[in-house]
Amino acid sequence: MKRVLIAAAFLAAVGGAAAGSLELEIPFDPGSVELIEDGICTMPVFTGMSLVEVDGLPRLPVLPVRVALPTGCAARSLEVLDAVYSPLPGEHRIAPAGPLVPLSLMDAAMPSAPDPHIYSLDTPWPGESCRLSGSGVVWGIPMAYLTVNPVRWNPATLELEVLRHLSVSISFEQDPAALTVSRRSAASEAQAMDLARRLVVNPDGVSPSGAELVCERDLEYGQYVIITSPDYLAQAQELADWKTAKGVPAEVFTTSWVASQYSCYDLQQEMRAFLADCRDEGADWVLIFGDDDKVAARDAYMSAYGETVNAPSDLYFADNNDTAPGADHWDTNNNHVWGEPADDVDWHPDLWVGRASVNSASEAGIFVDKVFTYENVPGTDYFETGPREMRVGYSTGVLWYSPYYSGAASAEIISGYIPSSVWEEEKCYEENGNSGAVTIAMINAGPHHVYHASHGSQTYMYTSYGSNYGVSDIMAQTNISSGHLPAIWNSIACFIGQIDGYECCGDAWLASPGGGGFGCFNSRYGWGHYGAAGYGPSERICERFYYEHLVAGVIPLGQAHLASMDHFCPPEAHSDSFDVDVLDWCLKEYNLLGDPELPMWTEQASGLTVSHPSSIGGYAVVTVNVTDGRAPVQNARVCLQKGDWQTGEVYVVGFTDASGSVSLYATPESTGNITVTVTAHNYDPYQGVITVTGTGAGGSEEAFGRLVLLPVTPCPASSSVSIAFSIPSPGPVRVETWDVAGRLLGTIFEDELAGGFHTLQWSLGLGDGGGLPSGVYWIVVTGPGGSASARAVVLR
Repeated sequence: MKRVLIAAAFLAAVGGAAAGSLELEIPFDPGSVELIEDGICTMPVFTGMSLVEVDGLPRLPVLPVRVALPTGCAARSLEVLDAVYSPLPGEHRIAPAGPLVPLSLMDAAMPSAPDPHIYSLDTPWPGESCRLSGSGVVWGIPMAYLTVNPVRWNPATLELEVLRHLSVSISFEQDPAALTVSRRSAASEAQAMDLARRLVVNPDGVSPSGAELVCERDLEYGQYVIITSPDYLAQAQELADWKTAKGVPAEVFTTSWVASQYSCYDLQQEMRAFLADCRDEGADWVLIFGDDDKVAARDAYMSAYGETVNAPSDLYFADNNDTAPGADHWDTNNNHVWGEPADDVDWHPDLWVGRASVNSASEAGIFVDKVFTYENVPGTDYFETGPREMRVGYSTGVLWYSPYYSGAASAEIISGYIPSSVWEEEKCYEENGNSGAVTIAMINAGPHHVYHASHGSQTYMYTSYGSNYGVSDIMAQTNISSGHLPAIWNSIACFIGQIDGYECCGDAWLASPGGGGFGCFNSRYGWGHYGAAGYGPSERICERFYYEHLVAGVIPLGQAHLASMDHFCPPEAHSDSFDVDVLDWCLKEYNLLGDPELPMWTEQASGLTVSHPSSIGGYAVVTVNVTDGRAPVQNARVCLQKGDWQTGEVYVVGFTDASGSVSLYATPESTGNITVTVTAHNYDPYQGVITVTGTGAGGSEEAFGRLVLLPVTPCPASSSVSIAFSIPSPGPVRVETWDVAGRLLGTIFEDELAGGFHTLQWSLGLGDGGGLPSGVYWIVVTGPGGSASARAVVLR
């Protein structure tokens, strides 16, 4: 058995600071302001920012900001230390915002009147440069949410000022609710911290989750959880087997099993209770395998502009910080209406959730094949594929003519995020001749991404006057069967993701036998911003998806989807800048139909060159070297597997260092084959075999007659490392860290251990609560069988 230990120094440090404050500067480029002239009015905009959407308030930019907090802490207050604005030349009239209107009903809308109180001021508005909007936890990492006002305007003098410098102090304190994960793998922790660094303005301030770190096979439910209708168990297991093989251990649970283990109001609440346990035990990814009539979605309360609906919202399963079965934060008043304003919806993603909205075994198989095709799984025979160009396709229409509101406006905002050196774009706008036939041809040409901005219904989408694109067109697409990848679709359209009661466009996009792919769709109305094309809430959420993916570098599909939504959360905290009810609506209804763990390509696929032993005679240290044929590939995931990931003989996962190398313990108990799977972003996966010709030391764990220490991984490290070693017999073991000058910095671990293999997860912290700065260190392990040392490199 392989044992996993947690360093005492780490356990002493994860409690976080009891209380304190964090001072930081908010990065901002005042030179990036763009002044768009709209008749007699000026509309200032910035890349990646939204506009104020509250009826009648001046239509100025607003910037939501995320700030990393210490482990286990929540933000309580904010003080602006310094805010400097500089005037822009000239006089500028700012039009009032709003109203926000369902895309299908804009013809009935009228422009909002200016707020008389604001427009009669003789002082700059907004009056505050920054405020605390809330505090939350994303995938176990605590964050504060701020709202920054980068531009202010004096209605009397018509002077427009741009923020030049902003520094703030955030007060925080410990909060048990900020510790949402009890146990997780070291890889999951590293990935969560890496994602947080991409989202916050203070990446150096990202702290650990506070979870106990364990090896993958000690996770109770795995990292990837599939909840399926019993009808699709075989297809779900096929997908789980691939995820497990590549180092993301996956388990399949049927709805009947969930219902037998939890007793709540309905199946959806039982699923939520189960997923709360999964979250606590280190699961990251959740795939709901079945359409709404097979695995029911939660119908969430949404009400805006006089219309109230209950619509499918898989955010119910992703935002899951419940502490006990049935203690449902989306129904705190227990009236069985979920997501009301009176409920305690947290909004922030704790799990990355997607849905395979399939209605038959055939559709279930097509979904799995599309995942395999997209990931270029070795041995996939669904479709033969070759090198693909990196392409983005747009299909937009004119939504209203008075005022003129074109989907091309949001497409052009997205186009600004596309790296032109890598990607090609095909812009099918109604203004330049879009139609159903043009959209079909654009998709068949094989784009990686498709953005649609126009009207829609359950079974068709508008492309231009008199021309639509519908379910039958989607089912006949050939973008995959002709050798391209499944395409990832985002759309602002109304109803095309109405998975309850319809075989909608989103369902068809997944079920198309030769085309389509995965996508994010509205289950009810999409919403626009009267007079501000490109800046409606549905548009901003879609635009943010491409920003998070292509600018911030968020790679998994489910993370880009939910991170883009989290940017605008919680809605009620933005009452001075967004229409809370409409934003609430847009966030709840926008669901991912696809695999949340899917690694989205950002370059053409390259091949991996992998070397490893062809055979071993028993217990062994297996070194795997990974290159692209020219240079080492760092951070490639390597998985060795023999048997079931939890109960089998071998299941170990590691990541290559800067030299493209990783060494893993293999402890086979019988002859046979170990499967080696290597994956890395923008590379085709590799699979090979190591033949086991014997077993070590008669099946005992004392395979080596001396202490053996593997290289410390990852190298370099920024948040935690894995220290793996073997001792030949029981006895005391001490693990220390030294600097390159020969000074003992501290004892990481000291205890009696049984003979055999052990893995120590260390957060790079010392007993005093401090952390190692960037540098080179030595890890020294002393115990039965001698002493050994290995280098650790820390990059903060």
